[in-house]
Amino acid sequence: MVASIPKHLLEKISLLYSKYKTEPFTFTNAVDTLQQNERYTGQILSALVKAGWLDKKRERDDKRKKIYRINNISQIIEQIGHNMNSKRK
Repeated sequence: MVASIPKHLLEKISLLYSKYKTEPFTFTNAVDTLQQNERYTGQILSALVKAGWLDKKRERDDKRKKIYRINNISQIIEQIGHNMNSKRK
């Protein structure tokens, strides 16, 4: 299930999408792309994972590191639209 997100997170996911599309990226990549400190970037990524916009997996070689991937944007928009229509009924 995907949740709608506030404008500031939509701006962040847009920055990530413009650079990575659906390709995997690391936390360090996100820090560089978003130009935020590590703590705030961690909060952003966590919120996007929780809302269903990002997928997070552990790296095989080093389980401490995480690999992120943006979920299918068109499916996300479709799900949010469906959820909104369901709430109106």
